[in-house]
Amino acid sequence: MRIENLTQIYGLNLALDVKNLEIDESAITALMGNNGSGKSTLLRIICGIEKPKTGSIISHTPKDKMSILLPEPVLLKRDVGKNFKFALKNSGFEREFSARVGEALELVGLDESFLKKDYYALSSGQTQRVAFAIVLALRSKLILLDEPTNSVDLSTAKLFSKAIEYMKEQYKCGFIIASHDEKWLSAIASNSIFLYNGVVNKFELKNIFNAKDSFINFGQNLSLKTPLNLAKFEQVAIDLSKINLSKTHKNGYLKGILHSVSMIYKDDLLVKIKFGDYLIKAVVDKNEFKNSPLITADEIYFSIKDDAFLGLK
Repeated sequence: MRIENLTQIYGLNLALDVKNLEIDESAITALMGNNGSGKSTLLRIICGIEKPKTGSIISHTPKDKMSILLPEPVLLKRDVGKNFKFALKNSGFEREFSARVGEALELVGLDESFLKKDYYALSSGQTQRVAFAIVLALRSKLILLDEPTNSVDLSTAKLFSKAIEYMKEQYKCGFIIASHDEKWLSAIASNSIFLYNGVVNKFELKNIFNAKDSFINFGQNLSLKTPLNLAKFEQVAIDLSKINLSKTHKNGYLKGILHSVSMIYKDDLLVKIKFGDYLIKAVVDKNEFKNSPLITADEIYFSIKDDAFLGLK
């Protein structure tokens, strides 16, 4: 899929501004970004339920071979079985009802007794599972998921992961998935797209700081000089993956306090460093400190590569 000069405007707000983006339609692609970054807008435009203001999308997958799960799915006002029947009939698969529905329900941890349940008798988590199962039953070539783990517990989220991997393996389905559950999403995705204020960036923007006169002021008389080419920017981001850490002092390294460590992505740790009045986040390989564990409140030393900086505005 190739996206060029794609924009969307809501009122006076430029919600999406994608200059050039290529997406592997056969892969599991993670769409990451904070609230309002444009993830949902991009998914809706890709599948055709929303028209962009400008731009084009060239896709190898026709719209009738795509399906989407919205963040807060609403079932038709009928029982679960009739919801499945409606979706499959519209896609021309009504004769395969038993095989497709039985498989899809099993993938999300439900049995066929749910087919007789009325839509209003379902909890929010059950509604999410049924809606996801309906999407799976269609076996679309490209499946778009917008916050699929909303309203479900950890065990169900794990079932969803297995279901996605099964559909890719068994039916060669591709996925584009937007989720705030980064740990869950990164465990299954092979590619990632990072959105911030509707713009695609080369890395995830978790370190965003105000700058003035080429310096970021962290408080407590601590500051950091930004590269000369970013002198005009009043807000800059720092790439998490381009911060080096050390438990001992090294020439050119700054000293901070280890705030917290958590597992993120498949083999990486998210390390938060207290520096002045702010937290700087870094991503490191979990094996890097295997023999010398990182301990909260210890001193930690870090350096930031010159190409880690990105001017935002």
